[in-house]
Amino acid sequence: MKKHTRILTVLLSLWALAAHANLSDLLISEIAITPTEGEFIEIHNKGGNVIDLTDVYLTDATYPGGGGTYYYQLVSGGGGGGGFADFYARFPAGASIAPGAYQTIALNGAVDFNNLYGVDPTYEIANTNAVPDMLEARIGSIDGLSSGLSGGGEVVVLLHWDGQSDLMQDLDYVLWGDKNEAVSKTGISIDGPDADGTPTSYLDDTDITSQAVVSASSHASGMSWQRSDMNEGNETKTGGNGISGHDETSEDTNNTFFEDTPTPNAAAGNPPAPQIIINEVDAVGSAEFIELTGPANVSTSGITLVMYDGATDQIYDVYDLSGYQLSADGYLLIGDAGLSPDIVLPAGSLQDGPDAVAIYYADASQFTIGDGITSTDIMDALVYDSGQADDAGLLALINNGEPQINENENADATNQSMARCPNASGGSLNSSTYQAVDPTPGLLNNLCPIGDYYATADDTNATTLRNSLHEIIDDHTSFPYSNDGIDDTWEVLSFADEDPTDPSKVWMIYKNNSYTYNGGGQQPYNREHTWPQSYGFSSGALGSDNTARTDAHHLMMSDVGYNGNRGNLYFDNCDSGCTNDVTTANHGQGGPGINNKYDSNSYEVWDFRKGDIARAMFYMDVRYAGDVSGEVDLQLTDNAGLIQTGDPYMGLLSTLIQWHNQDPVDSYELERNERVYSYQGNRNPFIDHPEWVECIFINGGQCTTVADDLIFKNGFE
Repeated sequence: MKKHTRILTVLLSLWALAAHANLSDLLISEIAITPTEGEFIEIHNKGGNVIDLTDVYLTDATYPGGGGTYYYQLVSGGGGGGGFADFYARFPAGASIAPGAYQTIALNGAVDFNNLYGVDPTYEIANTNAVPDMLEARIGSIDGLSSGLSGGGEVVVLLHWDGQSDLMQDLDYVLWGDKNEAVSKTGISIDGPDADGTPTSYLDDTDITSQAVVSASSHASGMSWQRSDMNEGNETKTGGNGISGHDETSEDTNNTFFEDTPTPNAAAGNPPAPQIIINEVDAVGSAEFIELTGPANVSTSGITLVMYDGATDQIYDVYDLSGYQLSADGYLLIGDAGLSPDIVLPAGSLQDGPDAVAIYYADASQFTIGDGITSTDIMDALVYDSGQADDAGLLALINNGEPQINENENADATNQSMARCPNASGGSLNSSTYQAVDPTPGLLNNLCPIGDYYATADDTNATTLRNSLHEIIDDHTSFPYSNDGIDDTWEVLSFADEDPTDPSKVWMIYKNNSYTYNGGGQQPYNREHTWPQSYGFSSGALGSDNTARTDAHHLMMSDVGYNGNRGNLYFDNCDSGCTNDVTTANHGQGGPGINNKYDSNSYEVWDFRKGDIARAMFYMDVRYAGDVSGEVDLQLTDNAGLIQTGDPYMGLLSTLIQWHNQDPVDSYELERNERVYSYQGNRNPFIDHPEWVECIFINGGQCTTVADDLIFKNGFE
């Protein structure tokens, strides 16, 4: 009998080891944080074996600002929970999760959960006796859970600890909102309950500034965040504190989670297709390529590139883009090996036309060479030629009325490509903005000719020029002020103000230093409204996403402290009683004696940026004329008394004209204008044509031509 008992004990021990060995298959698969009665965290077993949950914990108990409270301190008797509405819970003894199963933990109790979703959760934090309760990780660690998860900044960690060792293992780590509660165990040593008296050190985690957030703000009420990638995206797989050496803090959760209607105890819905389009194609020449563009670092998993032969209107090649992602600048390059692409395209792979390339949000197995044209799950397409007639069959791939693009439009197909001009413009399945230009594989299409952009500018007098320029530059594409760095002003400015010597950094307007770009939220940099939003277009008056507030022609990256010093002071020269904002010696500019200066009324910008600021102000004056609902009539003035909070005046005009003349347009300003144009689709005319400042703002209604200037400038009259 004893022998049988020993055998049973050994078998049970082996089963427990096997169950724990599969812990790397355990994930956080869904999080709902609002409304309060519907808050839950869902876990998923992606593997093929039962997982024992006895030594698995779940927590948001990390509060660096509250005396340095961290969940991993549980091994030495601390670890938080039961305060600041945080919880630190463990699964009941003997709990398990079957292969492929989803289980939910309701944070506000099972009754509210069932009332909202129509099903019971698997476990609950609040004790309503309806379903099994989660246990305390330590005494009191689930007390005081009044508001549950925060939408403003929170981390949830799924972890394993055997109760004996010094260290615990992260199973999954999900961060959203700001990074105030983000965790890094780099440099941490703990002496836990193993009784050896020797502290044990954790391995380095991903630096907090490099950790991804699911979203910069809460999901919509009644929605949830759901995992779309059960392989944890682009997580670093080795050298971390997670199970099996994972580095759970390195997952690109901004790509692996999406927002949708909650699916508690069940698989997620279908994630929306990422906002990726075809941006440039070179089909003729020695270095062929296809360039895709979209949000920085977004995954291309699930996307398939298909090539169509116009002679047969059938598929002639297929590329599976799963496992790749766009660059930090938002590009994926499929091309000739000489271009150092992300995916190599063998020489001569692209047919010259009439042909087409298309991308689909569908598995590559759904496409076979020889298949006909399909628009099912299509994301974008380009139909092109090198001088041949239009192919009606291929044109069915794109929106009705959109043109087939001729790469040989300028009789130089071997040296030019077909690119969206401005960069990324036109929209999905639209081709009207493509032009034949010099190739820029994997880079911004910044060699696009302006062409007839200013063709309707009328310089008969100041009024006709002002009005005609307004009509040219208004109705631009406007982006949300904040949207987790995806298609918002953070994304636009990360590109517009990119450090020309280091693409990973952004260049500050006043301080003249650079910071590594880590997305939006609480950073050492922020967004400076060079025309203060309090002067006509505050978020309270017109909404957080009003066009003037989000316009990147005047919105610029700034050091937080310097932005605060500037406040909403108008621009003017400061001659006495001034406080210095010292610039740094960066990019050959700045240094002693070249500083910003300010007093109680005005702010003087350092010399290298004076013209940049002035031309941004001239742009705002002309762009915003109050002729569109929700937009104000912004006006530059020399009357400082008019410049008041809530009123649409800014200045001083005469000083800005002086700065414009003192600091002419330079190559950096030209490049920035191009980059903003690539997003917004409009330009700052006073950068392209500095002479128009004199016509509109100086001559009082009289405009002079270049010829007039040459004749009369020396007093010939």
